[in-house]
Amino acid sequence: MIDEMARLNMSYLLELLRDEKNIHRDMELMNKFLRERNCTFRGQVMPTLLKPNFLSPRQSTVLKRVVKIISNVLNKFIKYYFENEDVRKIMNFSAEENELFSIDPGYSVPLVISRLDAFMQDYDIRFLEFNCDSPAGTAYSDVLEDGFHNYLEKYNFLIHWKIKYSNRQDQLLNALLACYREFSSQQQKKKNPTIAIIDWEDVSTLSEFELLKVYFESKGYPTIISCPQKLKIRNGELTVDGEVIDIIYRRVITRELIKRMDEVNDFIQAVKDGLVCMANPFRSFIVGNKKVLAIMTDPAFQSIYSREELKIINQCIPWTKVLKDSKETFQNFQVNLRNFIYDNRENLVLKPASSYGGKDVYLGRDTTDDTWRRIVDENIDNENWVVQQYVPIPEDIFPELRGDEIHLKLKKVNI
Repeated sequence: MIDEMARLNMSYLLELLRDEKNIHRDMELMNKFLRERNCTFRGQVMPTLLKPNFLSPRQSTVLKRVVKIISNVLNKFIKYYFENEDVRKIMNFSAEENELFSIDPGYSVPLVISRLDAFMQDYDIRFLEFNCDSPAGTAYSDVLEDGFHNYLEKYNFLIHWKIKYSNRQDQLLNALLACYREFSSQQQKKKNPTIAIIDWEDVSTLSEFELLKVYFESKGYPTIISCPQKLKIRNGELTVDGEVIDIIYRRVITRELIKRMDEVNDFIQAVKDGLVCMANPFRSFIVGNKKVLAIMTDPAFQSIYSREELKIINQCIPWTKVLKDSKETFQNFQVNLRNFIYDNRENLVLKPASSYGGKDVYLGRDTTDDTWRRIVDENIDNENWVVQQYVPIPEDIFPELRGDEIHLKLKKVNI
């Protein structure tokens, strides 16, 4: 099947090159499609290339199975965090964070919405980090895929392949409603609960909220886009501008919320008092910290996982350790971690444990020795960074427009 996928990619690129004279028109049509559907970021059309990333049916099946298992692992970890003092010490969250984590969401599975950032080479999957607090991209991905669906109809050769598409917004809506049904099992459930998408007013992803609002309302669920400061408790209910809210789709990031707690008292109090169903709950933030990968792969903390889960952890999570002055195990050898990091720069990566979006990530092979040692020395005592074994980044050929020409360029691919 991998050979078949190579044939599909090659056929696609050849067809594109045969139609080179129309490539600018096609790119303009794609951008027009995205702009008309409000698929924009900071006022600009969401950037894309004129080639999707194709997956084979088997790749898709493998990916879904592994993601399901890792999601179960992460949900177990959240429960384990509250039970194990040693885990809480390693994670080292603040008192304010722990207070938010302690709020019972009112339903059983805390990790409702996540984006597990991975590299996939053939059928081999490696997870580098987990975006579990409040990940974006659901509606954007649907519109981009719709754009390709529309664009690919022009290629007759694709009749030899059956291409399947997804609807992530529908899955998101179903997940929110499942939480609401469990949350309100002891209360009067509304047939069409009102959903509020909550984030700061000036966020870059406002256009995605508008896409989601259109979709949710097309399915019969009134939807409000607002900010945490506008949420007010009135007569035992949470409201925005006088309208009662039943479900909060939380897009505001936990860390940012804590910095502005004095502005959002009613929001936090309503969640504490169970006046509203909110997803994700604050405790989902626990498994967005990269120290989770170090603890998951440490035999001292693996008793909570099944044999199948341990197999996937060992296969899919690269060697990861909290950056500190300690003795650690690497491939059955005891090493002094500081010296090991110094001596194996080209095979390692340094990352802040709590950042996201690739911020301040240092690939040893792309970092000078002086800078590498400085980053280690500056952060080894605070234990807020992790060191991870370098994972080769998969590459594929994509068409890139330069002037009037198509250039076929190797691009790094994550999934």
